[in-house]
Amino acid sequence: MTRVDEFDSFYRSTSDAALRVTYAVTGDRTVAREVTVDAYRRAWRDWSKIRDRHALSYVRNEAWKLAVLDRGTHPLRRRHEDDSDTELLDALADLPSDDRRLIVLMTLGSTDLDDAAREVGVTDEDGIEKVTSAITALEAATGQDIDTLERRMLALVEVAQQLSLPPSDHIRRKAVQGRRRNTVALVAAAVTALAFGGVVATEGDVLATGDVLPDRQRFGAETPDLVLDAREIDAGNLLTSAQVSQLDPEAEWTVTSTDEDTDNDRPYATCPTQRFATVDPLKVFVRSFEGSGRLTERVAQAIEVAPGVAAAEEAYARLVSWYADCSHPRTQLTETYRVARPFGDFLIMRMVSNRSPQRTFTVGFSQSGTVTSTVVHEVDGLEAPPIEVFAQTLNDSVERVCADSGGRCTDDIQVQPTDPPRTSEAPEFLGVVDLPPITTIDNVWAGVAPTGTGPNPAATPCDRSEIAGEGVTGAGSRIYVIPEATGLPPGFGAVETVGRFASEEAATAFVDDVRNRIAACPGENLAAGVEDTGAFDTGVMSRGFTWRIGFEVADAAPVSVRTAIVQRGSAVAQLTFTPSGEADVSPEQFLQLAQRAAQRLIYLP
Repeated sequence: MTRVDEFDSFYRSTSDAALRVTYAVTGDRTVAREVTVDAYRRAWRDWSKIRDRHALSYVRNEAWKLAVLDRGTHPLRRRHEDDSDTELLDALADLPSDDRRLIVLMTLGSTDLDDAAREVGVTDEDGIEKVTSAITALEAATGQDIDTLERRMLALVEVAQQLSLPPSDHIRRKAVQGRRRNTVALVAAAVTALAFGGVVATEGDVLATGDVLPDRQRFGAETPDLVLDAREIDAGNLLTSAQVSQLDPEAEWTVTSTDEDTDNDRPYATCPTQRFATVDPLKVFVRSFEGSGRLTERVAQAIEVAPGVAAAEEAYARLVSWYADCSHPRTQLTETYRVARPFGDFLIMRMVSNRSPQRTFTVGFSQSGTVTSTVVHEVDGLEAPPIEVFAQTLNDSVERVCADSGGRCTDDIQVQPTDPPRTSEAPEFLGVVDLPPITTIDNVWAGVAPTGTGPNPAATPCDRSEIAGEGVTGAGSRIYVIPEATGLPPGFGAVETVGRFASEEAATAFVDDVRNRIAACPGENLAAGVEDTGAFDTGVMSRGFTWRIGFEVADAAPVSVRTAIVQRGSAVAQLTFTPSGEADVSPEQFLQLAQRAAQRLIYLP
């Protein structure tokens, strides 16, 4: 593997982690992004020296030094982070720099005490003492125990995830440009010195530029021949029946087909609009398996070989978007997981098709070098394989190709629940794929384009809430209907309003005010009744509350709505669903929908 390939893999697998550590120790997202990028540029310039010597520690140390010295920006003098945990950032900023770095490395950096102490430059004994004093100081400043503080530390990842880093080729290009500028200055100084000394050396071509060097010397070390490597990939790199059998060891698994036709455009799974996501792939392979046993199961694996790493990354993003924007009738996204790896994370989505027969789809996406791999498991009913087992099968699919694709292989994986991927339109709102099926209606939900600020259409007569006013940004509303369904009254549908308050405290006060108004509603309005109350609270991440509110109407049938108010940091959403007879959702379904609305708030600008 070439040095370019090694660095690119290192950058993809570590840059997010380095950025979140730098953000926590500096408290300024702009500075954190800039110094992290500069640190990786320095890492590329020194790659031959650091590649085997704690490269990630080198990057984090360089970012820290740049933040303190090169930028002239002291980490305590940060910008206001109105959508982050400002209390925690302030408490961290009050710690001595070594103490702060140690506590951040041991939480967000997933580093043990010995390695963290070595990175900061203190002894193990000093490290223990500094960490202990840091914990004591944080507990005193916040009034919370270490377990709660650790969860709050980990929640800072949300803010760091909103920052985008440039691709690795941009890092390398800018690093080389910076080095060339330095070289030009040095050469100019040398020529000037020689001229004044009356001596100019011309033999040996010591001042030859890169333009007159052979192409092999100029480019060979910079660009791996990934196309040549990809020629080694064939059907032998696909999963075997034995590997697939771990998804259901009781079934007998057989290969039903293996297709290598790049012209075949028929999708092999439910949500994709095309068979392949790669533009002009060099090679494609699709293998199908069937499991004969107690359950009706099917597995499909696809490998797409792209012309380069950038094309493979684009294909990966396109694959995920096909499922994030899935608009098949009665198909709902239920769970999302991140498969954390040292060399780049994978994604798993679990979806349920509520048509007859009901089917559960588990879909895994991976990208290794120039190759994207998709694994789809389908089963009748809801008895899907454990996520950990599916993640191992997904990793097995990568190990079959990583050596020949310019990627990196590893068995070190961790599976964690995560937020759903962003949708293509209005990602801060619920997506069509989030909405539950309604009775036997076999038509697709549709979301109307969001509207701007104005009266809150999600407010009920009980709360009369307005997510608007001074300090509220990004406010808007979106209406959801099933336009092609028959037999539904005009009032049937859902509406969601979102907005970001000036601070988390302001958002908390607003949510509590809505709760109090709804709780007091039956006493103030004898025609109103409140039932089906529900709540969820994930600590520092999000919280929400749901109700069913009924109203007696003179000379007319009673009407009811389901409403929810949810909060994620300083962002708030109110969701109101208007049922009609049997066209309703259960209290459990509506609570799950409210939780998804809270997850989507991460994408609110």
